[in-house]
Amino acid sequence: MSIGPWRPWRDLVTTRNEVLRNLFSGFGEIGPRIDVYQTDKEVVATVELPGLISRDDVEITATDDALTVRGEIRRNEEGEERNYYHSERFYGTFSRTVSLPAQVQPEKATATYKDGILDIRIPKAANQKQRRIPIDLH
Repeated sequence: MSIGPWRPWRDLVTTRNEVLRNLFSGFGEIGPRIDVYQTDKEVVATVELPGLISRDDVEITATDDALTVRGEIRRNEEGEERNYYHSERFYGTFSRTVSLPAQVQPEKATATYKDGILDIRIPKAANQKQRRIPIDLH
């Protein structure tokens, strides 16, 4: 062990950084996790929603390039009062919006729920609105 000068400011900065890292570490985890992928014909989003009790607890909206899932996950305790020692599962209201990798037809979207996973399938738009833009050099 080496003995060196005491540097209280270094300890303070280290402690501050640790506090901030722990404080903001969970912000990306609020709400259900969503995976989005595409096939040749559709865009698919899978949403983790364990404990969904009613279809009325979730609302799905889509535009031609974004998907929003909002709702509420409730604790199913049926009047029981519990003093939790440790709780990591998400409960409460949420709203998640994700960009889609292709233009879609939201009016033809379908959704199914099985084993805690909400599966949303949206057909791709027939003609992707993309055009080449010429560059005008001066």
